[in-house]
Amino acid sequence: MTHMIYEILYIVPSKFSDTEIGGVIDNVSKLLEANEAKIEKTENLGKIKLAYPINKITHGTYILVYVDVDGSVLKKIDQDFRLADFVLRHIIVKCDSIPSKTPLITAYQPPLTPEGKRTAQRKKADESKQQATPSAERMSVEELDKKLDEILDSDIVQGV
Repeated sequence: MTHMIYEILYIVPSKFSDTEIGGVIDNVSKLLEANEAKIEKTENLGKIKLAYPINKITHGTYILVYVDVDGSVLKKIDQDFRLADFVLRHIIVKCDSIPSKTPLITAYQPPLTPEGKRTAQRKKADESKQQATPSAERMSVEELDKKLDEILDSDIVQGV
């Protein structure tokens, strides 16, 4: 029996809070170890909006696991994932080696820290959005009416 490295990506439904995700990861680890899989690496990729709703669920936490397991056990692992109520969707892919870099997902929402706060990456993104939008001066309703009248009068004079 030859052991190979497999990449398992699974989605945990949003009904589990960020603090409960650790328990779900432990349950999946037990499920894999019961099938004689050796877990090499586990990464929480964060909460991400799904491309389409699945059973009325729009967000899920993506977990990426690299396991060393015999290929003959994959059907049993796949069946266990399908029956698990804490896994929304999953995919198992054979890979040559474990990558050193974490994949970047564009719709990424980082998981909560132990203190219950988001990481600084989210704050930086929000700050850059705020800096990009210039603050407009407030106009009164009368000033706005005058400005609109001027624009409409100039369009009428030009024959537009």
